[in-house]
Amino acid sequence: MPIQMWHTPDCPQWTIMQIGWEAGSRRIKEQDTWAKEVFPAAHERLRRTAATIEPGTPAQPFIEALSELVQAQAGTTGFVGLHQWVEILERHFPSELPDPDHTTK
Repeated sequence: MPIQMWHTPDCPQWTIMQIGWEAGSRRIKEQDTWAKEVFPAAHERLRRTAATIEPGTPAQPFIEALSELVQAQAGTTGFVGLHQWVEILERHFPSELPDPDHTTK
């Protein structure tokens, strides 16, 4: 059930809510600035570490999927969309479910 509240300009509850909103907004901006500064170096460390893993190991699909997801994130200004996640995960972890229509081998 929606509730609508009205506050007078000098209402202490309204002032506390505004302070909370402003503090939250400031934290988000600080986190975003920090992440944009740190991400390139962290991405490079991941890339270098992934390159040292022996090809053909059981961890290879996980390493490749994570590397591709991080690269996709690097190419965006926000979040990697769900469709991109699914495309990447399907590429590295293809479905092994039976084909009920027998359209694939």
